[in-house]
Amino acid sequence: MSRNRVVYVVDGVGSPCAWYRCYTPGGELKRCGHEVQVVERLVPQLADWADVVVFERRFDDEVVPAIQYCRSRGKIAVYEIDDDLWNIHPGNPARDTFSRPGVLPTIEEAIRACDFATTTTPLLAARLHSLNRDVRVLPNMLPDEYWRFDGPKEQSQDHVVIGWAGTATHAPDLALLEDTIPLLLDRYPNVDFVYAGSAEKPVEHERVHRIPAVGFPQYPFLVSAFDIGLAPLQDTLFNRCKSDLKVLEYAMSGIPVVASKVEPYERSIEHGRNGFLARNGKDWLKQLARLIEDADLRTDMGRRAQGFAKRRLISREIGLWEKAYGLC
Repeated sequence: MSRNRVVYVVDGVGSPCAWYRCYTPGGELKRCGHEVQVVERLVPQLADWADVVVFERRFDDEVVPAIQYCRSRGKIAVYEIDDDLWNIHPGNPARDTFSRPGVLPTIEEAIRACDFATTTTPLLAARLHSLNRDVRVLPNMLPDEYWRFDGPKEQSQDHVVIGWAGTATHAPDLALLEDTIPLLLDRYPNVDFVYAGSAEKPVEHERVHRIPAVGFPQYPFLVSAFDIGLAPLQDTLFNRCKSDLKVLEYAMSGIPVVASKVEPYERSIEHGRNGFLARNGKDWLKQLARLIEDADLRTDMGRRAQGFAKRRLISREIGLWEKAYGLC
């Protein structure tokens, strides 16, 4: 196999988007023998060195000239985007950034200027086709080196931890459970609810606990401390374009998940087999009660969920990136 050179130009070295969309495939491409660099700013020498340059969510003044420079030198220029930035929920803090004058027009110009774009889901790809006719879907994958769980979480009936982990951008989604969580905690004295990543306490109750956010290498162990994972998601155009990553993370940890019955999760969850889907508060209460009361169900569902998630390790699917970038 030929040795190729790939440069990822990321929008923030420590961002979750850069982690999953650049560092995760980039690390596996290295293990496959390619040369990979991840940078925040592209200089001409690095562009000249590369065969493929991937611009991840960039909207600065330099991005379009940088893309034009790459293409003038015969390099493949790719625009990577994993969210519908044109339809961000008003309660999402990211809206302030992407609603600033000139930001979205710059992104649109950058997408048009590239050879092609890459994204996470078919629905988001369809929305991007008006900007670039060549949009390639590369689903989110988990990096093998951190997600090494083998077998479901060992479940107990004595104490049950219901957990949610996510950024502050998901506060409107977590609000879907503001009535359900207190009802469950009042009904089941052996249950605690923990949350990580959100700045604000989602519900008031003495058994609601915030746990500190951690770095990406430690994140799998944080999630594995849950007995049941929650994936609430409001049914909006922005959310329908998102991936099933949250469900995937819980599943790989070997724990059952209850998720909103919306586009990203309906494709991954077989209701009643590797997770539960909930349409409303009544569903959330019913499915969570079933899992709380039945440790064997939690174990069986966690085992099936993990079997699904193992098919989404980056080592198994890196060929999608090699094919998309023309590396093979």
